[in-house]
Amino acid sequence: MSPWSEWSDVYGFGERRKERVILRYPDNGGKPCPNDTEITEITLQKPTVQATATQVITGFLQRNLKPNHSSNRRMVKRSDPIGLFRDLLIIIDSSGSIGSSSYEIAKRQTGELIGLLCPVPDPFNSRRLNGYNRAALIQFSTNAVEEFDFDDKHGIAELKAAIQAVPYQNGMTCTGDAFYKAIQMFTSSKGARQGTKHEVLIVTDGKSNCGRSISTVVPMLHAKADVFGLMIGDFSPDGKRELASYVSKPVVDHLFAVDDFRDLERLLNLIKGEIDQNHPCVHFDLSKK
Repeated sequence: MSPWSEWSDVYGFGERRKERVILRYPDNGGKPCPNDTEITEITLQKPTVQATATQVITGFLQRNLKPNHSSNRRMVKRSDPIGLFRDLLIIIDSSGSIGSSSYEIAKRQTGELIGLLCPVPDPFNSRRLNGYNRAALIQFSTNAVEEFDFDDKHGIAELKAAIQAVPYQNGMTCTGDAFYKAIQMFTSSKGARQGTKHEVLIVTDGKSNCGRSISTVVPMLHAKADVFGLMIGDFSPDGKRELASYVSKPVVDHLFAVDDFRDLERLLNLIKGEIDQNHPCVHFDLSKK
């Protein structure tokens, strides 16, 4: 076994982790390797909005960042990826706890975020001969509503306008029902493609309080798609556990949390400020488009 790494910077709701790897596997009757290759602990710290911005860039946007030599703690992140085009399902919470003004912020910043995906300048331009991304959207509160599917919108301007037009429900938080509807979305009849990355981005401010059981639907959703979460608010320990269960692993690449909607705006401004020619898109596999 390798030595344990240094602790990562805190991420998500204040978790940090360290890891080790197997250097030599058993042979000729050798003893099995230990199973403990990762240790995760909950801290009292919260990641800064700047640190969360970096995690969004590397984990969700999959931009290559230059290493930060000023820190003696390496950030745990996925190895250099090869870009694949995405069929991205946005699930946006429109429950009463958010409020109408914060809901408008959430919609606007979600549109800004997906506009930063690769390839540039328009990641959803269907006229690109070498491939493009697609997006669909479900909003949920007391009801889960499909607003548009993967075939409906073509280009980032059209997508942003469609997101802004989604009405506010102002009801309960039936997240399980939204996940159940999401499971039905990744089909050819809804415009989902084979050979692309199937992904979900859920934007929410709290745990479920109605609808289908989260523990039942989340495994089915994970079997269909890679799930990212943008969580906004101050959550109880039970809330953190539930929200963390929504996302795929490793959590550091999939769960991004801020304290309030002002911090959400600040997060997007920091992300835009960090992305430049020194933080390019990953190379795309153009055979799968």
